[in-house]
Amino acid sequence: MKRRMFALTLAVLLALSAAGCGGGNQKALVGTWEITDDAGSAYGWGIRFDQDGTFFFAAGAEGNDEELEEAFAAMQVLYTIEYKVKSDTELELTQKLLGGLGGKETTSVAYSFQGDTLIFDGTAYTRVN
Repeated sequence: MKRRMFALTLAVLLALSAAGCGGGNQKALVGTWEITDDAGSAYGWGIRFDQDGTFFFAAGAEGNDEELEEAFAAMQVLYTIEYKVKSDTELELTQKLLGGLGGKETTSVAYSFQGDTLIFDGTAYTRVN
């Protein structure tokens, strides 16, 4: 009985510590974001965080969600990027060129939320969906 209680306590503590490492922010990140200026005007550059840990960035027509999604798909042919939430202020991005044949590079990127705005690597983004 003591072993079960110890194992249960350990499992709960591990789950709580994992949640405290920025994992809760992944839900807030998931979606498509577009660069905006202070007045809320869009520039056509966007980023997308998928729930499976895939990250995309591309340019489309200003405010044209369909064209932005097509650009995300086209860029994925050249490379894939995976993201991992390291903390409440830092992401780890791993880029693989040509499915890993062209090499792999990992970098850390700062991010934060200011209301409904995502500040990603120093640039402001507004959620598109």
